[in-house]
Amino acid sequence: MEDVTDKVFRRLVADHGEPDVLYTEFTSAEYLCSSQPEKALVRLEIYEKELGRRPLVAQIWGGNPEQMYRAARLVAERGFAGVDINMGCPVKKISRKGACSALIRMPSVALELIQAVKEGARSVSPQIGISVKTRIGWSKVETQEWCGLLLEQQLDALTVHGRIAKQMSEGWADWQEIAKVVQLRNASGWSTRIIGNGDLTWPQLEPRLQETGVDGLMIGRGVFSDIGIFRREGYRPYDTWSREEKLNLLERHIRDHFEAWGQTKDYEKLKKFFKVYTSGWEGALDLRAQLMSTHRHEESLAVLASYRAFAP
Repeated sequence: MEDVTDKVFRRLVADHGEPDVLYTEFTSAEYLCSSQPEKALVRLEIYEKELGRRPLVAQIWGGNPEQMYRAARLVAERGFAGVDINMGCPVKKISRKGACSALIRMPSVALELIQAVKEGARSVSPQIGISVKTRIGWSKVETQEWCGLLLEQQLDALTVHGRIAKQMSEGWADWQEIAKVVQLRNASGWSTRIIGNGDLTWPQLEPRLQETGVDGLMIGRGVFSDIGIFRREGYRPYDTWSREEKLNLLERHIRDHFEAWGQTKDYEKLKKFFKVYTSGWEGALDLRAQLMSTHRHEESLAVLASYRAFAP
């Protein structure tokens, strides 16, 4: 997720659960191939030894095959376990560029991009995984036509979010359509792993696996309401965590963010996480309001320290 799954948050989540695979931030192939790629490259930064801890996949997006080829080569050179092509983001400023969910309406371009990524990445690392994340249609459900076409490309994995692009994040994900993709895969005899995505909470994980037959589940926004959602043993619902546990996580996130990025990343992006840690107890909203008024790491740490000193 953009401005979310950077190396700081990935490590924090992994330290409180057991995700099988982690993804980088959504990264533009165009910017990776520009004369000043620094702002894009920062999205692919990793911690030392992070690649060896569990598979880490770089997600890229774009609409130009040459740029996607070069971006995929760069990803492979950096040692990632896989390259994921985003064909699902519904944000208009992205789809207007003929990328992401807009590719559902341009299947011939989508196939060119997949081929370019395969050639680029595997020219460096022949065994690297190639996957796509997408939705079940653009303005209407077209699971069989669109996802069937993607399955024909013999991808290593296909992640399906159970909404059409026009829904954005509205309504509920349709897991029956995700199950149809599994059925298409099984009927074809292809080996592509199918990963389901959309509106997942911890109690739903096992039922969704059983109901649909997917090979795996991808959790995105769900991690905001449940940091420990990936924990298999000793799971505790996040809303039962104590105030002190949540504040410890908040302090760690702020300090780790500063250590990792200093002034190289916009501090304001950190604010989208504050709600994660400031809910579930009396006074949480007041603390959040104070944190939202800060503009530097030192300020938010001072607010947190003051709150702890005077909180009942």
